[in-house]
Amino acid sequence: MKKSLIALAVLGALSGVASAQSSVTLYGIVDIGVQWNEQGLNRGTTAAPNWSQESVWGVNGGFQSGSRFGLRGAEALGGNWAAVFTLEGGYDPDTGTSGQSGRIFGRQAYAGLRHSTFGTVALGRLAAPSSGTGDFNLWDVDPFATGWGIFGLQGTFIPSTTLREDNSIIWASPSWAGFKFAAMYSANVNGQETAPSDTNTRAYNLGANWSWGPLFVAATYDVINYPGATAAIPTCTAASVVGCSDQKMLQVGATWDFKFLKVHGAYADQSNISVVPTIAGVSPIIPGASFLPTGAGNYNNTAWMLGVSVPLFGGSLLASYQYSDADNIQPAVGTAGSWSTEPDYSVWGIGYSYPFSRRTNMYIGYGQREWDGSVSSFGGATVPASLSQVSQAFDRSQFAVGIRHVF
Repeated sequence: MKKSLIALAVLGALSGVASAQSSVTLYGIVDIGVQWNEQGLNRGTTAAPNWSQESVWGVNGGFQSGSRFGLRGAEALGGNWAAVFTLEGGYDPDTGTSGQSGRIFGRQAYAGLRHSTFGTVALGRLAAPSSGTGDFNLWDVDPFATGWGIFGLQGTFIPSTTLREDNSIIWASPSWAGFKFAAMYSANVNGQETAPSDTNTRAYNLGANWSWGPLFVAATYDVINYPGATAAIPTCTAASVVGCSDQKMLQVGATWDFKFLKVHGAYADQSNISVVPTIAGVSPIIPGASFLPTGAGNYNNTAWMLGVSVPLFGGSLLASYQYSDADNIQPAVGTAGSWSTEPDYSVWGIGYSYPFSRRTNMYIGYGQREWDGSVSSFGGATVPASLSQVSQAFDRSQFAVGIRHVF
């Protein structure tokens, strides 16, 4: 009897050790509230657009941060090594639908090995170090944490629009005396790879940050390498990125915490930004964010942000101002004429977050995006009505109040 009891005790101890060596955690965010949006609406047709500003009230999710659920696990392998994985999907709580184009685990899905000294190597669908999200994010300079609707840093900084890439491999360091580094490569940023390799849109991503007392500094660099041109598809166009020049995006930023006030600042230099297909006579460079005439090939852009976060009444008051300055508008090959187009715009916002507990907070915010550019001619042709009304199509105001629960 005593031997049986001893054997059971030993088995119980061993099972406890085994369970301590391996763990799986369910986690997520539910963010939902009420929003008011005023934005451009085309009351005409595609051929004869007539833009005006219209507003709508609604129940919407994901304002402060995108709603998500995920599984995260680790198993100790000995020698300071561990096997790790994360499967994370986004969803819209007001409709119950999946985010990230319907992917089950569209936010991030990876497995890899982690060492306490040498860092982590992981493979899968990953958020870039510049994205402001994900397990390997190094870009924490925005007071709104690349959330908060239209007035987070994603309004002008392209990688901060939660840049995610399929078919990726990353190495990410631990903290070495306050420094962190990461390098990432994607064999095809969206969808399965195809042969030959140069028919895929590949990406190269670098990031680093440093924390020292009240100072935090970060820098990231992303290159999107588009497929090479062929005889059948000779060049970069408004409807295709084949043959487009590499899109290159540099971000640098910093914060300084005075305790009673944290100051945030950032700058981006973004070149060869490629257009997406034409919508109603104008081409949005970032969907819903910037406009160029039909037939534009790519453009360069600089952007900057200044912001503050202030502890107030037990919560946090947040505010920022951003400006996007475009230049060097290039027509697609085969499109003749000179260009007199400058898609500049500003974004500002203010918000307040109050924590009811460690997991639950309430938020309220208001912001605007305003066209500050000009469109006088393109390709030597007459400016169409849709472009003369570009501010009506582009300007937007947003108000939201909601609740966010982290589990």
